[in-house]
Amino acid sequence: MIGNPPYVSAPTQLANETLAKQRDTLVKIKQYNSLCEKWDLYIPFIERGLQLAKTDGVVTMIVPFPLTNQKYGKVLRKMLTQDYNMFELVDLNGTKIFDNATVSNCIPFVKKQPTQNKCTIAHINEQLEITPTFEQNNAELVQDKKTQVWNLTKDDRKGNKHSDMHVLGDYCYISVGMVLNSDEKEKENVFKKGDLISDVENEIHCRKFIEGKDIGKYCINTIRYLEYDTERVPDLLRRPTFRELYKNPKLMFNRLGELQVVLDSEGDFTTSDAMFVCLLWNSLSGVINKSITSSIKKFSKYSRLEMEKLSETVDLKYLLAIMNSKYAAVLLTNQRGGDYHIYPEHIRNIPIPTATVAQQEPIIALVDKILVAKKQDPKADTLALEAQIDQLVYKLYGLTQEEIAVVEGK
Repeated sequence: MIGNPPYVSAPTQLANETLAKQRDTLVKIKQYNSLCEKWDLYIPFIERGLQLAKTDGVVTMIVPFPLTNQKYGKVLRKMLTQDYNMFELVDLNGTKIFDNATVSNCIPFVKKQPTQNKCTIAHINEQLEITPTFEQNNAELVQDKKTQVWNLTKDDRKGNKHSDMHVLGDYCYISVGMVLNSDEKEKENVFKKGDLISDVENEIHCRKFIEGKDIGKYCINTIRYLEYDTERVPDLLRRPTFRELYKNPKLMFNRLGELQVVLDSEGDFTTSDAMFVCLLWNSLSGVINKSITSSIKKFSKYSRLEMEKLSETVDLKYLLAIMNSKYAAVLLTNQRGGDYHIYPEHIRNIPIPTATVAQQEPIIALVDKILVAKKQDPKADTLALEAQIDQLVYKLYGLTQEEIAVVEGK
């Protein structure tokens, strides 16, 4: 069976009355086990193909590359590698297959038979010829048993490496920033993001505002100003979050490409959903709301009190150094695979080594030097200082010289 199923994201389905009804029906009939969270419409198409196929029949469909690493594809990925025999996967990431589409693709070849525990990874050349590249055992293909993200490279990727360590989410509450347009339910006071931001600080635009495009590692290149504490912001926003997110010291992360993290040491900055904010749990002590309660219930294995106490043992500058280190890029890849996007679950699950005050102090001292240099000139060369941090980070993670050489690209 060969197919090219429709690619329709969850938000697109929900925004269309007919598609929303179809989505609801697909869930209610309970015929598809692969439907997970914000599933795309191609997901049940693949499962339906496997349901219709005869024993030993082959199902292959050209689908979006996010099948390999997005959270909504987790259940289907597990089915393909454990319940069926996915014997080949064509990696088309970065190749434009359809003229009118921006998404990259992949092509799984799945036989309706028990898994053989190995899969051939194939690629496409400039002549648009698909050829096998190498064979991957399922143990290497599934780089993280929790997320079921696939590793389509020869690199050694293990999402469960350092499983004995706490993760960033144990120390910090992590949230996406505000959605800066009016709530769809609000009909009388309609506004867009551009209506709320100014290049100049004034009485209304009174909170510093940055997005991912405005930052680099350790530095803020551009500051604008957000309307805040007015009749419409934040109360009438589509996603207002809560004020304590922005009034406390925090780390702020970009959401695309290479991980870049900055420190807001005074609690001055706000941001949109183009960034994440990351606060130590003890900074939110006494703050109770649905967002925090839901986050703890979904993602935490510790109680809130335990995490607040744990967060007292780390300095934000220590975490800033870890997350801007070369090794953090490796740890992020272990979480997200070949994806370009960064999602909360990726950074939430980055392992963080336990460090004493004495172990944190030299790292914090180096961070202070970097921050001073970057404040004077965002383009200041701090690579030598960052390299010293990297060496201290490698030691904390217990990396061997061979592992360090791989991280350093030597």
